[in-house]
Amino acid sequence: MSQRITLEPVDEIPSDCRVCHYDELEEEAKAQVPLLIDAPAEAALDDADGSVDAFEGCDLVKYTEYYAVSAD
Repeated sequence: MSQRITLEPVDEIPSDCRVCHYDELEEEAKAQVPLLIDAPAEAALDDADGSVDAFEGCDLVKYTEYYAVSAD
């Protein structure tokens, strides 16, 4: 089963959000971050590889900017 994860740039960081830094993510999630930013329409993550779970505890991901994490 696939779940769509999107990363959208944000300008403001709410004080109560959970931020995951890129270097703290699982390897599978690290590999997906550039794809989710550069080609979000093509980047559906498969639950079986653990990538989706790696983003589960994150409201934002700090990469080159801060990105809001959302799942469909």
